Amino acid sequence: MDEPQLLKPRYRTMWLGVLAGLASMMLAWTLHRMLAASQRLPGDTVFTDHSDSPMWLLIQLVDLAGGVAAGMAAAHWSQRWSWRAVAGVLAVLVMNGLMETPSSHDGFRMLMSFLASPVGLLLGACYYRHLERTRPEVHVPPVSIDHLQVPDTPYNEAVVVGALCFGYFILGSTIAVFSQGGTQAFSDNSLLAIVVLELMLGACALGVLYARGYPLRTLLPRPSWGGALIGAGLYMLTVGCNVLVTGFASDDLTQPVQRLLEGQRSMSALLLLSLVNGVYEEVFLLAFLQRGLRRLGGSNAVGVVLLVRMLYHTYQGPLGLLSVAFFGLVVGVYYWRSGRLFPVIVAHIVADVSALAS
Repeated sequence: MDEPQLLKPRYRTMWLGVLAGLASMMLAWTLHRMLAASQRLPGDTVFTDHSDSPMWLLIQLVDLAGGVAAGMAAAHWSQRWSWRAVAGVLAVLVMNGLMETPSSHDGFRMLMSFLASPVGLLLGACYYRHLERTRPEVHVPPVSIDHLQVPDTPYNEAVVVGALCFGYFILGSTIAVFSQGGTQAFSDNSLLAIVVLELMLGACALGVLYARGYPLRTLLPRPSWGGALIGAGLYMLTVGCNVLVTGFASDDLTQPVQRLLEGQRSMSALLLLSLVNGVYEEVFLLAFLQRGLRRLGGSNAVGVVLLVRMLYHTYQGPLGLLSVAFFGLVVGVYYWRSGRLFPVIVAHIVADVSALAS
């Protein structure tokens, strides 16, 4: 791997437009699933027509708005006045609509549900292309990376902070692997306990770094709408990698993950855990550890961080560990090449919300 560049200019291609459009649509699909799940009772496996409820109409509006955002994103990140990226996203939406379980028994409402996302996509793309025709093309300034001129982290400091932030979780995950009872299902209490523990350990780690004169401001990401979109794209890439493997997995491999998701969780606890955990892990794994070990070379720095990430996720079983490996490799390589932390945090938050809301 090469050293990350100081400045990386934004460019526009068809495939980047497709990725941006699908990333926007993935956020809408995640919210769609969360709203649809709120209409079903726990353990309910019988199809129930909720198309006469206000929630069903809200879901259609979410799909329409997601389509508009996807159309604008695909047009924004693809070549000027080109429709190829929009056509690619449209093909994916149509295929997804054909394979999706109908949300109503009524034919007209089924058609509404099928057309919401594609119609929104075309509206968003047409609006953005109209804006392009009414204004001249402007030069887009390069996007700076998050962290510049940060000193290398001494090995003893990396070990101390790494053990402080992740040692407890590695120990607990290892014990869960060899215990007969395994890991208990996630609940509101367990999620809030993780939040409190990560806030305490994070505060201690920052205190250690502050006492050693570490530039703490360099650990902060730079939020941006473009970074959020890239983060959604990173999440989609990891989902694609997982689908290629989990489609052939047996029930024995998926059982540990299913056991974790059997408990009932409130949306507030789920969102709080996802936000805190996403920031906590990526700040100390990537911004501190991987960046601090860059003198070892890209492969070694990414590999060390990937190993640590996998060690405290062993309780998820072989299949869950493989998913974590895919995610860690994708975001590790992206951060090494781009130096941008905020998209990785967004990808982590979306991944946690999607997993815990299922």
